[in-house]
Amino acid sequence: MSTLAPIHARPDTTALLLSHAALRGEFARLAEACRAPGAEALRAGIAGHLALVLDVLRLLHEAEEDVLWPALSGAAPCLRPELGALAAERASLAVPLARVRVASAGPPNRLADPLREAGEAVAAYLTVKEGLCLEGIRAFLPMSAWERFEETRRWRIPPSLRSRVDGLLLSYGSPEQLAHLRATGGRLQSYLAFRRTLPAHHRRMRAVYGHLPAGGDR
Repeated sequence: MSTLAPIHARPDTTALLLSHAALRGEFARLAEACRAPGAEALRAGIAGHLALVLDVLRLLHEAEEDVLWPALSGAAPCLRPELGALAAERASLAVPLARVRVASAGPPNRLADPLREAGEAVAAYLTVKEGLCLEGIRAFLPMSAWERFEETRRWRIPPSLRSRVDGLLLSYGSPEQLAHLRATGGRLQSYLAFRRTLPAHHRRMRAVYGHLPAGGDR
């Protein structure tokens, strides 16, 4: 997307942070759902939602590795050591995520511990990423490179999954973040269909978290 942004405009990381919040939250909630009584009856919903969460993580990593990190490395050579450390952190996720994929073929109760362990590893990685890179992205990355990353991240999501991903990310938005997204709809148009996206998301979540206490279908 090409925009005539002011020369002082800086990357808006709101959508990226919503992705992080959703990944942190959903690994933990899926682990809880797999451990809770009644999980077997919702096995198909849990499996389908887990596949979506893993897709969100994979596609985010691919867009970062293909577009964001090379652009940031070129714009800010001083950050290359941090980006190298981040790559090592990301590589450490391979083993716990592989355990989740293997366990997903079995009953939900056997998936709970691998999900918890993977969720802890993902959360730690995201914390490192935010600490090392967010300020660098805002300070050094050209808007053209950020927009290219946002386009890449968005369009790698299959069209059939986009509304599901939008609903998931929006469900983690604070009132301030949602108001901000409404006000910046030029760049984040896909996040603005609140009336149809969030209700549909909540209906889908009842097939995943419907056996948890009230309020479990975020």
